Amino acid sequence: MAISKWMIYGANGYTGELIARRAVSRGQKPVLAGRSESRIAELAKELRLEYKVFDLKDPEEIAKNIRSFQLVLHCAGPFVLTSEPMAKACIAEKVHYLDITGEIPVYESLQKLGKDAEKAGVLLLPGVGFDIVPTDCLASSLKKSLPNAKGLELAFVGLSEVSPGTMKSALAQLPYGSKARRNGEMVVLPHLSTSREVQAGGRSYKVFGIPWGDVFTAYISTGIPNIDVYTDIPESQVKALRYMKPALSLLKVPFVLKAVQALVGKTIKGPGESVRTNTMTTVWGEVRTEDGKRSNRILECKEGYEFTIESSLAAVSKVLAGKGGKGFKTPSLAFGADFVLEIPGSKWTNLPN
Repeated sequence: MAISKWMIYGANGYTGELIARRAVSRGQKPVLAGRSESRIAELAKELRLEYKVFDLKDPEEIAKNIRSFQLVLHCAGPFVLTSEPMAKACIAEKVHYLDITGEIPVYESLQKLGKDAEKAGVLLLPGVGFDIVPTDCLASSLKKSLPNAKGLELAFVGLSEVSPGTMKSALAQLPYGSKARRNGEMVVLPHLSTSREVQAGGRSYKVFGIPWGDVFTAYISTGIPNIDVYTDIPESQVKALRYMKPALSLLKVPFVLKAVQALVGKTIKGPGESVRTNTMTTVWGEVRTEDGKRSNRILECKEGYEFTIESSLAAVSKVLAGKGGKGFKTPSLAFGADFVLEIPGSKWTNLPN
């Protein structure tokens, strides 16, 4: 194929639109796609791009619309519902699949498709944004510094506001508890049951365990059997979560979840440009051996959504250039632990042990 042809599916969403606009500003011409014809058509007209409108209910319809493309960057959530239909179609049509998810169930389902993808010569690369790229690359670099590490802890602090899609995904996972790795196995923990203090950026933070995708991906990338992932949570949100705990199981009821998600869609807009461009995020990591040796490192990077724009476009460019391999991969397995340092604004610092 003489011209690289790729698609952003979910380009009408908060993050998908940001990626589309940045791509166009750099002379790229992705095809925009999604389920909302009015919104996709309007954005495509403004950006002078081709577009397609289709949903993900019919495998044949998906296949027909992605046929002849080299790559799909999947940005339409909730990924726990949308990722597998798109990934299966990509495998069938020999189209590389990338997405920006952070949901553990998505990684689990896509990993199961890994052998089929490898046979088809297709790369399945979920999580090409924040926070997976920073934590995955940091975890891999720490593993290299201490190859016999048996424990890994990761934390990120300084997050800005969240987008509607991120909040909707979080709500769907909320009633199922927090997650960690113990002896290589995923375990469920009560929310707010694990916490610690971390020193980052000259400040001390109290961080709490969270059920984000890093618990899954860091194990795949490093093989370290015991993993905890944390973030700082405002005191008001900690109190609210503790108060809401008895009612969280209601979010397992589909109509209740949809109603709450609809409310989120109307009330949350995501961070504005000034927040995205003026905020930095810090990721802290530590590995340890059974005999007490430790290695610590801090990664500083752009605000989460700004980072996602840059890292997803960097990943797209690499895959279109034939890099990343085939089958199911994490970012560091596809591009190496230093991939994060290719994203503008990223740097890491070793800490005294």
